[in-house]
Amino acid sequence: MTETHDLGMTDTEYAQLLAQGYDPNLEHQLIELGENPDQARQLARIVGLTKDKPPQTDQEWEEFMAVWGD
Repeated sequence: MTETHDLGMTDTEYAQLLAQGYDPNLEHQLIELGENPDQARQLARIVGLTKDKPPQTDQEWEEFMAVWGD
């Protein structure tokens, strides 16, 4: 059975992050390895934004830079 983890976000926020390639399991794994929860979320979002291809449009770059700058 899959464990449920409180990610500290609303369903809407979660859905928006999933649409960007966010992997909550990666975030949880990073936290288990000792990463700060905020940093783990940021790293998981960066991986999600770049895992299939680098940002190509201006909007994709803006999203990437917004996450990178957090």
